[in-house]
Amino acid sequence: MKFKDYNIKNEIKRALDEMGIQTPTDVQEKAIPKIFESDKTHIMAQAQTGTGKTLAFAIPIVEQLDPTLRNIQAVVLVPTRELCKQVYYVFRDLTKYRHLRSVEVYGGVSINRQIENIRAGAQIVIATPGRLIDLYKRKTVSFKNVRFVVLDEADRMLDMGFLPDVDYILFEAMKNVYPRLLLFSATMLKEVKDIAHDYSWDEDLVEIDVSHDDLTVGACKQFYYEIDNPRHKYNNFVSILQRENPQSCIVFVNTKRWGANLERRLKDDKRVQLRIGMLQGDMSQKQREITMKNFRKKKITCLIATDVAARGLDIPHVSHIFNYDLPVGNVENYVHRIGRTSRMERAGKAISLVESEEMNMIRRIELFVNKEIRKLYLRKEDREKDRSVHRYQPKFKPRAKSEIPEDEEYPESIADTSMYG
Repeated sequence: MKFKDYNIKNEIKRALDEMGIQTPTDVQEKAIPKIFESDKTHIMAQAQTGTGKTLAFAIPIVEQLDPTLRNIQAVVLVPTRELCKQVYYVFRDLTKYRHLRSVEVYGGVSINRQIENIRAGAQIVIATPGRLIDLYKRKTVSFKNVRFVVLDEADRMLDMGFLPDVDYILFEAMKNVYPRLLLFSATMLKEVKDIAHDYSWDEDLVEIDVSHDDLTVGACKQFYYEIDNPRHKYNNFVSILQRENPQSCIVFVNTKRWGANLERRLKDDKRVQLRIGMLQGDMSQKQREITMKNFRKKKITCLIATDVAARGLDIPHVSHIFNYDLPVGNVENYVHRIGRTSRMERAGKAISLVESEEMNMIRRIELFVNKEIRKLYLRKEDREKDRSVHRYQPKFKPRAKSEIPEDEEYPESIADTSMYG
């Protein structure tokens, strides 16, 4: 079924056609009919960035808002400025013929222009929590006509410490008018579910689960190189870049300090035929926007990034993701990183550099994504050496938990058994 067959206004169909969008994604197919089903339905949806979730809530909102009412009718909360701008652009394009006014609201820039835009008759506000609270306390924002409240990337907002702000906004928005809550999250942590249940009646709450395995990981080819000596890591990485010859890539590092060091070395290295740039948390909003604009226009072909870029950025042309550093501790960050490629089911390639003591992390990731990450080698002799070590090593099937005596400790995961040799 295509969007032209949906029972939505012709103005929205026309906008979607101009956006080049004809067929709904899985999350759109599941969420949009549920939102239309009843004006009391609340949605709690698990879906990754890059699966089309913005249109999953934007289309029903734009369909049901009143263009003649020049007050705020929908609030979309997002964790970062980058995602705020991305969601704003979707609403701007989608409301082109519905004559609804959207505004983007985030910190780090002058608040005065945002106040002017809201007072000019904004009906849809896309905002980061802190700046929205600031505007609410100034009495610039009123929730008395709000029909929809969206939490986009809810888990990311909690990771960033926004839970008190989100709770405050939801309480203030819902205490008198009871708008509908549309919650979208990559992972359904207990705290995320608690928010949904706290601000909706359970009988009106619909849960939607679009598997991260199929949508984010499935189309991405995943590999790793084992780095025996950390002192050789940089030169090994340069060799990998030469071998892969990426058209456009993101290189993830864990700290901005090492990112700056890597940026400098790559720029000075004559072996690297890429245009290098960096994105990290301390950059001003203007610097971030310039960097992302240059990356989208391919003036930058290799973007070094900390995890601030792991979510919420719509970058459709990335061919390669390199994990120069594996994410520390949280395997879900790996999924968010490689989600920058294989966008909307287009194939991509993710390559990780893994130091010997990090091999257990690779096994944890394989279990999480339910997919083998294939090992690659820079030298033929390394491959042969690895084969000779593992050729005659038996692989034992791990016992089921029911087969293990109560006094024997059961391993935390399959990665702790001999399954991998």
